[in-house]
Amino acid sequence: MKSSDSLIVTGFQFIRNACGEAFRLARHPRQALRSLYGVSLYRNAVYLMAGTLVTSVSGLVFWIIAARFYPVEAVGVASAVIASLGLLALFSELGLGVGLIRFLPGAGKNGNDMMNTCFTLSGLASVAIALVFLAGLHLWSPALLVVRQHPIFLAAFVVFVAATTLQGLVSNVFLAKLNTRFVFIKSIVLGVLRVALLPVLAVFFMGAFGIFASQGLAVTIAVLVAALWFLPKVQQGYRPIPKVDRKALNEVSRYAAGNYVGRLLWQVPPFVLPLVVLNALGAEMNAYFYIAWTIAIALRVIPSSVFNSLFAEGSNDEASIRTNTAKSLKLTFLLLLPLTIVIWIIADKLLLLFGEAYAENAALLLRVVTLAVIPWGVNYLYVSVERIRKNTRGIVTLTAAATCLSLGLSYILMLKMGLVGAGIGYAAGQSIVAVAVAIVLWRRYRSRAEAENKEG
Repeated sequence: MKSSDSLIVTGFQFIRNACGEAFRLARHPRQALRSLYGVSLYRNAVYLMAGTLVTSVSGLVFWIIAARFYPVEAVGVASAVIASLGLLALFSELGLGVGLIRFLPGAGKNGNDMMNTCFTLSGLASVAIALVFLAGLHLWSPALLVVRQHPIFLAAFVVFVAATTLQGLVSNVFLAKLNTRFVFIKSIVLGVLRVALLPVLAVFFMGAFGIFASQGLAVTIAVLVAALWFLPKVQQGYRPIPKVDRKALNEVSRYAAGNYVGRLLWQVPPFVLPLVVLNALGAEMNAYFYIAWTIAIALRVIPSSVFNSLFAEGSNDEASIRTNTAKSLKLTFLLLLPLTIVIWIIADKLLLLFGEAYAENAALLLRVVTLAVIPWGVNYLYVSVERIRKNTRGIVTLTAAATCLSLGLSYILMLKMGLVGAGIGYAAGQSIVAVAVAIVLWRRYRSRAEAENKEG
């Protein structure tokens, strides 16, 4: 049998086994859930999924309220400003979050210095990068010049970039310590706060700042709660003190540098695409795009949570990679495929929550970008495995290919087809790379199996 035929057969077998697992879970849910919770890989993945689910649901409620209380133009501008927070936080993180997951489990008594070093460097970088971004707004995003028109808006932007950066690092610490329960709790705090703040601030600010401030204040408060209360519970003797320890920095810097490039390339599209749509198609079209994009992105909680848990488990025990990879794939497809089908069917009805205009303009886009989550998940699996193997070159190669193809095709098709073109281009770019990844992983699996048979 040819390797391509064998790969297809194995894929169908895998899906059949996943369906069997789903049937057993449905027949005996309590027993199945108890057994899943007893496995560290599944337990941490579930907490990550639950935390992201809370964030996503609160995000949907947040944007529903925003769409009802604020003009469409304000939603469009605010969504782009909030996307900018995430983009700048991505640059400011410096790859140190991945370094924490990989090296904190073995840091021992030096763990506190490693954490504070990463927090300090990323915090300083976030302030510097935010100021550079604001200074050059007229060059890379003239539509966001509104941020510089008021001192409070400008100052809040810098503070919120720093808070968003530290939020990601704090979550990575919980993951590295295999205690993601606190990620879930932090997500609840953030979700409740931003939904509660939005209608309150609408009384005082009817422009984009009210939406933006609700998000930023919620993130800032959640980070403070996590740093002062939760972190000492997972890292003995920890105190958040600004510090740069050269020994701790040397341990993670080389590994962090390679992953920094890969992570930038990997996560740039979700932040860049709203800015591209805003400047190419206008604020109204970006409002439709961002809502559909936000719903589809919520599905990524499944592969990202499972494969991040795989990365943490592999960092604590490298011998478990092969077994845990199979478990991760099974759980991912068990949960992802049914939800993808449901969203495809009810896309237009789901968007009615935001108004008829959103359903009319973004239903097809939502269906397309929802399908794109499947190849995105395949690619993320490869990134997680290579992080454990410390293969930064492979990570950079994959992320560069996926990002260039996704953004390039999205921009080209958007100009020709409008909003749906952006979704088709993104899905096509991710799918092309996912096919190559599946072939590489399959060949690696086959070669290892043959080697084991020869040794046996």
